[in-house]
Amino acid sequence: MPFQKIYVINAPQLIQAVQNKTNLTTFVPTLLDFGMLFSGLKTRSKQTLTKAFGVHGNGFTKSVHKYLASGSDLQAATRTAVEKLTASTRNIPATQDQVGLYETLRHQLCLALTGAIYGAENPYDDPAVETSWLDFVPGISHLLYSPFPSLTARKSLKARARVIKAFQNYFETGGHTQAFAMIPEMFNTHLNHGLSTAEAAKLEMATSLAMLSSGAICAFWLMFHIISDPDALRECRRELLNLVVNEVVTSTGKAKVLDLSSVKTQCPILMAMWHETLRYHSTVINIKKVQHDTTLASRYYLKKGAIVMIPGTAIHHDTDTWGSSASTFDHTRFFTAEGRMKLSNTTAFRPFGAGTTMCPGRHFSTSAILSLVAMILLQFDIEPVEGQWQMPTKKNADMWNAMPKPDHDVPVRVCQRCENNLSGTEWKFVWGATAEENE
Repeated sequence: MPFQKIYVINAPQLIQAVQNKTNLTTFVPTLLDFGMLFSGLKTRSKQTLTKAFGVHGNGFTKSVHKYLASGSDLQAATRTAVEKLTASTRNIPATQDQVGLYETLRHQLCLALTGAIYGAENPYDDPAVETSWLDFVPGISHLLYSPFPSLTARKSLKARARVIKAFQNYFETGGHTQAFAMIPEMFNTHLNHGLSTAEAAKLEMATSLAMLSSGAICAFWLMFHIISDPDALRECRRELLNLVVNEVVTSTGKAKVLDLSSVKTQCPILMAMWHETLRYHSTVINIKKVQHDTTLASRYYLKKGAIVMIPGTAIHHDTDTWGSSASTFDHTRFFTAEGRMKLSNTTAFRPFGAGTTMCPGRHFSTSAILSLVAMILLQFDIEPVEGQWQMPTKKNADMWNAMPKPDHDVPVRVCQRCENNLSGTEWKFVWGATAEENE
């Protein structure tokens, strides 16, 4: 990078040294810089935020940790997302017309995640705003790396302006007062720091990116690996059927009630598929800035102002850690105790980053993704239009994204499940509810 010294670290012992608590003030995250680069904030607003965060800490990260790391708030947000997914998956076109697998999943997750967080006045409920977001994302690389983004990303900048305008209207009309508690808290914090409503609205580009950049891509790769493997598909469906907690009477008959909050504990094969999807595909790069001249592990001299990069791909495909099959997708690697132990080792498995920069919304997004995949697996059969499954390439994926988007969508046909014992079955999906609560 011009005028920027970069140190790339992929040795486990050096990663551990960077993450060591004694080095927290030496290697600091650059998430604030990243967010301000693509959000369109004015220079004065950037200076205001930098000063405020230096005194009070990153308000965005603190709020997300407060509400989405664990506890009743996380459960409430997840329950709302599941309710929205339950309603929207019924509208997935089960016809012989082909649809894009990625686009179908992306749209479902977009409305569910943003709806759960932004509430009844969710700007993304407007198809024009959702489309504008999609037009904005391809320009992020230009905003980060191009010396002339106004020329190379004109369409993206115009789309960003439309999304920001929608959020400005959202705040001015009080839409945030009906949202998940995290949103009004962050908005009021920005105002207290000295930002105007118009400038605070721009920061929702960062919030939106956190929700929408990787989740749908993760869902796509997970779904692709499951439905393209008949054995894995059969076993995942078998596990999900064990989550039925009750049957309730509906206006058209009876519905099986599934508690999706048990997926993580009672669906080991599905979870193994999920973890291997993250390991195999994740391209997350943990980036930190060196605050002062220092020596790492008593051996490597790092200069102040330099950037430290920890590339997830090198770690997740390291043969010393994962064996000779490191570059192969094999969900059975997490069936063993040794494999499961590596899930908690952030020098071996870090799809969500690690330490203070670990994604605070990972539990919310993971639960929504797993819920969406479960709903589709139980309600639909999916076949490739081309007759056989061909995994798309990902050579053109954006470097800034933690998960590589496929270079092209996979055309599929979706139809209702036709197994004799499940044909015509109605489903009701809940999160954390007991059988008694659904009688």
